[in-house]
Amino acid sequence: MIRGYQVVAGAWGTLHWNGRAVLEVAEVNAEIEMQRADIQINIAVDSKMTGLKGSGTLKCKHVYTSAYNDMLEAYKKGLDVRHTLSIAISDPDATGGQRERLNIGNVWFNKAGLAGFNVSEVVERELEFGFTVTDAMYQEMIG
Repeated sequence: MIRGYQVVAGAWGTLHWNGRAVLEVAEVNAEIEMQRADIQINIAVDSKMTGLKGSGTLKCKHVYTSAYNDMLEAYKKGLDVRHTLSIAISDPDATGGQRERLNIGNVWFNKAGLAGFNVSEVVERELEFGFTVTDAMYQEMIG
């Protein structure tokens, strides 16, 4: 039987970007999409996986500008900079006190907010990224 306290809470999540802890992270999400082609067999239409595409988003509270400036300057020089992200959840109530960690290499950014604000809200920046699925690997798993 599963108890409610065993469900992993995001409050225990961490993000490392190129080995540096991102303390201002508010939200991160990584997912894969299966690319498929229709295959007709007689009257039925089946499906064949033809590829995998990795993508995600991360939101950070606006605390520092240096990483965004470094990225901007590299892009202005025409450099297609790649990164490594490490997403972990270390909830002490997780089954057996275990931790989950997904390491993603060959990460590129597709969209990055440079500036903006709403006077009644905490400022956050959102980045959309892609990655090659073959460069994603669970280093630690729960259960």
